[in-house]
Amino acid sequence: MLAFALRADEWYLRQDIIWAKPNPMPESVRDRCTKAHEYIFLLSKSPHYYFDAEAIKEPCVQDEIANGFRGGAYCGNKTFDNSAGGGNRENHGNLKPTRYGGKKYSENPDVFFRMKSGSIYKFTGKRNKRDVWTVSPAQFKEVHFATFPPELIKPCILAGCPEGVTVLDPFMGSGTTLVTSNKLDRNCVGFDISPDYCDMANRRREYTMAQQSFFRKEILRG
Repeated sequence: MLAFALRADEWYLRQDIIWAKPNPMPESVRDRCTKAHEYIFLLSKSPHYYFDAEAIKEPCVQDEIANGFRGGAYCGNKTFDNSAGGGNRENHGNLKPTRYGGKKYSENPDVFFRMKSGSIYKFTGKRNKRDVWTVSPAQFKEVHFATFPPELIKPCILAGCPEGVTVLDPFMGSGTTLVTSNKLDRNCVGFDISPDYCDMANRRREYTMAQQSFFRKEILRG
């Protein structure tokens, strides 16, 4: 309902991302399943917007160039021909990492591979981030019952804000966005209706900045 309301208010609803929780809060419900996910909505104010997909790419979970094709078969970096099994097509892989021109495929077949179109690509070992993020809920020692884990916030900041630019969190809570932004060399401005939460967020931010300053000094000494 929130996403649709924002879309009606002229926001562009680009994507809904699922936050899958491996260890959700237990529920004693008997008429439905225990809820183990929340939504993250990607919205923009215009059709074209900043999004750094490279910054949040994931490592491939297998040592393959292409994790199958539309039929689902594993083909690696070699030609897969399923005609012997009754199929009728040949596949060279469907993953398209950074295109690599000017190199011959035969120079290093483990790194470079040729698409069926004839284009040569370099295998980067990474893939686009999927829209289901499995992140365990955070534990926080102070009094706040809806603390986001930093690993959930990190890809949002990396993809949505360049270094040195400012992140806005209008519902700051315990200050996870504030702290994570500073660690990633982004500025951050936060608001919250609770003065206690604002104080909590400022304490976390000051502690984190003091830690970063200490570690930087230690690195310089080393």
